[in-house]
Amino acid sequence: MITALSQGLTLAWRSLIPLKNNPGQFAGLLFQPVFMIVIFVYLFGGAAGGDRADAVAYMLPGVLVQVSLMATISTGMNLATDIGNGVFDRFRTMPIARSAPLTGRVLADLLTLLITVAMSLAVGYAVGFRVTTDPFSALAGIGLVLVMALALSWGSAWIGLVAKSVTSMQGMATAVLLPLTFGSSAFVPAGDMPGWLSWWMGANPVSHLAGALRGLLGGGLEAADVGITLGWTAALLVLFVPLALRAYNRRIR
Repeated sequence: MITALSQGLTLAWRSLIPLKNNPGQFAGLLFQPVFMIVIFVYLFGGAAGGDRADAVAYMLPGVLVQVSLMATISTGMNLATDIGNGVFDRFRTMPIARSAPLTGRVLADLLTLLITVAMSLAVGYAVGFRVTTDPFSALAGIGLVLVMALALSWGSAWIGLVAKSVTSMQGMATAVLLPLTFGSSAFVPAGDMPGWLSWWMGANPVSHLAGALRGLLGGGLEAADVGITLGWTAALLVLFVPLALRAYNRRIR
């Protein structure tokens, strides 16, 4: 178990090395949060009127959640690309744990997600967002986003392993994540929506994740949001880790 994890970390580092030779991909990690914050805080927030500081305080956690969850699509896309290019066939001939390449891919994308999260917080600070709770609560909020993203990364990995192509994988994952992120209270309070949409937003796990992060960073935390988020995270891991491992074993036979 320890050896497999060590090998997975080694392969995760191998997956990160190409970033230094691909400035466009690295720039995308850095500037995606900038674009999202400009769109939601300045354009949508400005169009809605009201105090910009309040818009920043409400929307920045939502933006952080949205970019983090959408970033998990890259896990499946990278897996589908590696399988198509025969990379996993070469791994199969090496004296390493069978699960190491899959674990390494998930861990590599989690590390790149840390860059996106850090950039989101830096841009948020530049536009006026401030953490009004304590450092422990702030770190707990970031950790909550990361564990949910990790759980979704395993789901993305499973889709990437069963999809026929990178394009189809991206289409399937986007079709799932877009309704979850935009149909949540990450950007708009559920109480401002019609009855049926308000119900959906209240049941949406992304709404609870955004609410938990908002409370951990800005105060007014609802413990139920944290509990529901952790419950969804556990359920996703229990569901998708075995599915991804089974699909992976089938693909590398």
